[in-house]
Amino acid sequence: MKMIRYVPLFLIILFSCSEDLPEDVNNNPLDPNQATENNFSTPALVFYPHEISPLPGSDFTVQVFAMEVDSNAGAHMQIQYDHAKMHVVGFAQGAFYSDASDMLFYFEDDSAAGVIDIYTGYLGVDSSYVSGTGELASITFNARVDWDTVISFTENCRLAGPQNEDIEILGFGECAVYAQ
Repeated sequence: MKMIRYVPLFLIILFSCSEDLPEDVNNNPLDPNQATENNFSTPALVFYPHEISPLPGSDFTVQVFAMEVDSNAGAHMQIQYDHAKMHVVGFAQGAFYSDASDMLFYFEDDSAAGVIDIYTGYLGVDSSYVSGTGELASITFNARVDWDTVISFTENCRLAGPQNEDIEILGFGECAVYAQ
């Protein structure tokens, strides 16, 4: 008799979970399996989230990640944004190089051109490096008005190994911003 009470609950759970999921439910720019499925090559520089919808006049934060990188000791990221539609409010260092005692984190915002330069990595001669996927920085913007735009990396980005050798960047992500 007790089992009969649980059957309707089981059926409700079973059928409520069997709905088709939206196509973009797993649209995570940091998922290496999805990157492979979308023909997105790594190592890469990507934004998280890759799409955001802030309210006009509000602040929103975008994280900058190195994805599937091997032996990375430093990075220069140059990011372009539409300065007429948003402005930079702040920067924060990411945790990718968190175990470094001597850490470089420098940023410069050319608000007139809508270009951000971020330099981050290990200092010193001990040849420290990290591998994998990790956050390099986060940038907080303010959405000025209703608009759609894209935050993107320029071709002037660089990842470097422990001996200052170039690590080829094979993919660049974008962040679509829909202020509404």
